[in-house]
Amino acid sequence: MKKIVWICCLAMSVTLAQSQTKSLFRSQNYVGLLEGNEKSAFQLSTVNGIQLGTWFLGAGTGIDYYLYRTIPLFFSVNKDLKLAKPGFFFSADGGANFVWTQKQTDIIGGFGVDYKPGYYWGTGFGYKALFKNRKSAIILSMGYNVKQVKEIQKITTYCLVPPCPIETERYDYRLRRFSFRLGWQF
Repeated sequence: MKKIVWICCLAMSVTLAQSQTKSLFRSQNYVGLLEGNEKSAFQLSTVNGIQLGTWFLGAGTGIDYYLYRTIPLFFSVNKDLKLAKPGFFFSADGGANFVWTQKQTDIIGGFGVDYKPGYYWGTGFGYKALFKNRKSAIILSMGYNVKQVKEIQKITTYCLVPPCPIETERYDYRLRRFSFRLGWQF
């Protein structure tokens, strides 16, 4: 996790140092549909950062409802592709994923659930339909992303003489899914 953060920071600093173009603040806000082995789910996200020529570097967060409601915190890098027609881009995201749910405890049954942060990453390809002012755009993208959720269950086994032993079960979910997003950039 720390390596991803350092790589993103290094990439941003190198790009800023080599940039000869004017940097502009940009915000990308998305609503998306997630499809995988579990039920379909929605995702909301916002990424804010700077535009340097054909590169966009930013930090993002959002709400992800796929299986568990989570909050991803990530760095994002977008590269506009200069093909036959401008507007296409490639994106990559990487960071941490935090479960929204609080620690759950059942006092009577001796059952408790705790969640630990996991990783979050994604890649995508999309199209920006720029408005006449060339600053705002409607964004359509599709991609693939993965979020990790770590769940720890503590169960007190029943016994005749206390203290009763506690069994711990650990679950490590890696949720892989396709994303289809619609957004607005300004």
